[in-house]
Amino acid sequence: MKILLIYFTGTYNTRYLTSLLQERFLSRGDKVDILEVKEGSKITDLDYDLIGLGYPIYAFNAPNYFNKFIKGVEFKKDQKVFIYKQSGEVFKLNDASSRKIKKYLKKKKAILINEKHYVLPYNIHFRFEDKFIEEILYYDERLLDIFFYELEKQIISIIEPNFLATLTSLLLSIQKLGGYLNGPLYKVDKNKCINCGKCISDCPVNNISRRKGKIVFSNHCLMCMRCSFYCPSDAIKIGILNGWKVNGKYELSKYKKEKNDYLKKHDTFFYSCYEPYFKKIDEIYNNYF
Repeated sequence: MKILLIYFTGTYNTRYLTSLLQERFLSRGDKVDILEVKEGSKITDLDYDLIGLGYPIYAFNAPNYFNKFIKGVEFKKDQKVFIYKQSGEVFKLNDASSRKIKKYLKKKKAILINEKHYVLPYNIHFRFEDKFIEEILYYDERLLDIFFYELEKQIISIIEPNFLATLTSLLLSIQKLGGYLNGPLYKVDKNKCINCGKCISDCPVNNISRRKGKIVFSNHCLMCMRCSFYCPSDAIKIGILNGWKVNGKYELSKYKKEKNDYLKKHDTFFYSCYEPYFKKIDEIYNNYF
């Protein structure tokens, strides 16, 4: 098959997930093209057997920047599409995050055949421990196995949100204003900044510039956290969310992928969402294989 993977990434988790999908497709003998959505991205050819749409979940929604891009894609009638999304937790309230994308696909009469929600470590709130990352990567691999089995067997698998998830997604879609309001509040600690310019060159929407020797943040920030997350000297303060800032990349390709029962030692409310999620993956996997 000829595959196109269209994705947006903030701190590169979705890029990592896209690379896993690409490897799997290539191992089957498929041809794979990839388009990362950022400033200047365009689609000129949609002659593909299957199109994948990937994104990180922001406040129970797909990023508004990604939604806008997908809205402009002229999907063909009966075009087969799948969605792969990722976040740091798997609360059921995330189930409606693709609602706008699904609306666009329906309008274009494209066919959504699969939707999967993967877990990857947080780039905000707090840093994930290495052992937990190993376990979530183990389950990501299992979920990929499930996806490709369903693709081969032509099994339709789509996440159906309940009313509460849909309502929450709708109410929190206001998060798209966050970048306009909080973005200009980003500041650089001049005592830490090493003037490497990485934040400027890495910003996917060219929101950061240097004026009169100072780093300046404009008002079209996506709140993707790439600039602060990858700052080599941890010099960027992220406005009113600075208390949640996480700095320093995860080398995801270097982690083991193994089940280590991390959750049994971390029985807290936050981790309560993972147990049924992992259990469901195990059940489907064991049923398929």
